[in-house]
Amino acid sequence: MLPDINLRIERNIFTIPTHQKQLLMMKKTIVLFILLFHIFFASFAQAPLPDSYVSKAEKLVASISKDSLPVFQFSFNDTMRMKWERLPGQRMGFKLSHFTETQKIAFHELMRACLSTQGYLTVTAVMFNEDIQQKFEPALGRNEYWVEIFGNPSINNFWSWKLEGHHLSLNFTFKGNQMLSNSPFLVSTNPANSITDTARAGLIILYKEEEMGRQLVHSLTTDQLKKGYNSRKKTAIVYSEQDKDKIYVPDEGIYYNELNKEQQILVRELVAEYFYNFNPGEMPGVNNFCNKKLRFFYVDSREKGKPHYYRLENGSQIIEYENYDNHIHCFWRTDNDFAKKTLNK
Repeated sequence: MLPDINLRIERNIFTIPTHQKQLLMMKKTIVLFILLFHIFFASFAQAPLPDSYVSKAEKLVASISKDSLPVFQFSFNDTMRMKWERLPGQRMGFKLSHFTETQKIAFHELMRACLSTQGYLTVTAVMFNEDIQQKFEPALGRNEYWVEIFGNPSINNFWSWKLEGHHLSLNFTFKGNQMLSNSPFLVSTNPANSITDTARAGLIILYKEEEMGRQLVHSLTTDQLKKGYNSRKKTAIVYSEQDKDKIYVPDEGIYYNELNKEQQILVRELVAEYFYNFNPGEMPGVNNFCNKKLRFFYVDSREKGKPHYYRLENGSQIIEYENYDNHIHCFWRTDNDFAKKTLNK
């Protein structure tokens, strides 16, 4: 009989009364609610405010005088909306050197809304870097850029804005507050490494784009190099500039699925470095980009400090990079440049 008595005692000791069970469940529910509350609002805080794009564009337009509006705001159907250029020279639009302080603040607010902190600092660093090259090319400089708005920014309208000048072309297209396209997107630096400027010696604005590309090509095996690398000299003009209407490259490169897991991670990290320039809520999907059609191809020297080029393209999207004479150009283009694919649906 003793075993039965002990068993009954143990059961009584470890039995939780019903009201205590209910209290425990309530506590668990409260903890879960608090956790979900924090997760929801943390993610919400990272997303752009619903009215961020339109309200910031409206603020910028309102700051422009009536006399300046004809060179600042154009029809959404104006052909200049779908043109882009990286070379120095006069552009359509309102020149930054003519902006008042209030107008500059309003423009930077719009630019920050569309870019990440990394992207915003990269773009502004490229602009200020032009002061170095101005010593050799007087037409360059931090204010040699033009801003344009196409269409009337409002909740129901198609509209876009552009920032362009030497080494920069930013193009963002919207319907109301919905961003439809963030391409073409070009950032460049000359010098890439500021060894010619004592005050900024060692400054490298597009450092990771260069180093990660080189790391990837050095990871290729002998057999992989036959597909993913060629020692020939890079083309004088990258493919993104040879054909600005569509994505075209020669039929060459090593496919993403032909890389091992470690190499695929390197590819994804390199792609993400480019995509991190955009507003986190609008960043292109790395998974979507790294599909079965994606190819990597590297040309010219694999030695640091020598001319080289690489690209990542999947038929409808392309990342291109070139470096020559301490001079870097980075391109992001898609078959939806200027939202042309979306608008044609």
